[in-house]
Amino acid sequence: MPAATPDQTLAAPSEVAFLDAMSALAGGVCVVTTTAADGRPAGFTSTAVMSLSREPQLLAIGVDRHSRTLPFLLGAGRFALNVLHADGEDVSRRFAARGADRFEELAWEQDDGLPLLSAHSSHMVVCRVEQDLPAGDHRLVIGVVEKVLPGAGGEAGSLVYLGRGYHPLRRTAGFGGGS
Repeated sequence: MPAATPDQTLAAPSEVAFLDAMSALAGGVCVVTTTAADGRPAGFTSTAVMSLSREPQLLAIGVDRHSRTLPFLLGAGRFALNVLHADGEDVSRRFAARGADRFEELAWEQDDGLPLLSAHSSHMVVCRVEQDLPAGDHRLVIGVVEKVLPGAGGEAGSLVYLGRGYHPLRRTAGFGGGS
């Protein structure tokens, strides 16, 4: 099949086809946390996270432009990326649910004004918002890494989302990583 030329109009794939293709991509499961102006903790589950640059250290997160947490994140100008450990599915589901107090009866602590989920994370990456860009029905928030902290669950492995389901990746001999 010949490649499309710039003057050819290609029909967009169906939403179902797009979502099916994206469900074949494994994504690390994270909870993005920040603080509202009144000091309340806020957060949401995300798999739309990527390492963007090593020098300077940058990461990017995709945030639904209708997210209730987005104004808090941008207002605070800082966020923590809590990389959930392999046993973090319940925490992920909690932060994906609408309308609930996501922090109620959950172990968390504050570090320099940001809520951290160290008991549920392998790592926590604290960032300062560098840029906020429109990206379709989302915002692309780029963060400058201020510090990386170990979580209590680092030895448990990682939690990934693939094929519309959660999958724990347990640490075994030779499992990658390092300090």
